[in-house]
Amino acid sequence: MLAEGVFADPRPAAVFGLHTMASMDVGTVGYTPGPALAAVDHFWITIKGRQAHGASPHLSVDPVVMASQAVMALQTLRSRNLSPLEPSVVTVGMIHGGERFNIIPGEVRMEGTVRTYDTLIQGEVERRMREILAGVTAAAGGTFDLTYERGSPPVINDVALTERMVPTIQRIVSAANVQRLEPAMVGEDFSYFANEVPGFFYRLGVQKHGTASGDHHTPTFQADDSAIPVGIRVMTGLVWDYLERGMDR
Repeated sequence: MLAEGVFADPRPAAVFGLHTMASMDVGTVGYTPGPALAAVDHFWITIKGRQAHGASPHLSVDPVVMASQAVMALQTLRSRNLSPLEPSVVTVGMIHGGERFNIIPGEVRMEGTVRTYDTLIQGEVERRMREILAGVTAAAGGTFDLTYERGSPPVINDVALTERMVPTIQRIVSAANVQRLEPAMVGEDFSYFANEVPGFFYRLGVQKHGTASGDHHTPTFQADDSAIPVGIRVMTGLVWDYLERGMDR
């Protein structure tokens, strides 16, 4: 959208966005000044070995074992290579390999995500991933392929805009129902817009009172429809108040 000129004419003075928050009740709203959501990177790994009968492991170069070692070794990125004060996550979310219970396969594929707030940390994670995979596979006689894709950047809420608009949210849902949230490692492509103009991204409570919802991206996630009018009132109020007060900063 940005590449096709959506912000070209007219250029927005500010941009607002929201996302559901599974752990917050309907009627509540959360926000984070400054750094709010992380950058989202995506990686694909293929561990290559040599196929053999499961009864003859000495004839194989076992990619299942190499993949298992790689998953564990990648966790040292967070615990031993990066500052403990620097937010980061390395998650292997998918492992696929094998054809039959008694066959050592020729390759295993893995896929996952990296979450960071700093471009220097992004580069360090990718560099160390390649070194770890090279070491693990070379030690066993295998090889690897790594594709590392940098996705959406972190969401950084404009602090001045956030401070200006929080009173609007408090007026609509009451101050008692507005929560200041810690930065999270989830991501959101709203960041592309907020990198161009001042942005404010907030979280809308969707959990029905008296119930419990699973986290986002889990089969037990629940969102109550009564959150929709709350979201509409808050978003409309933000835009109305911003325009009514003028666009001076």
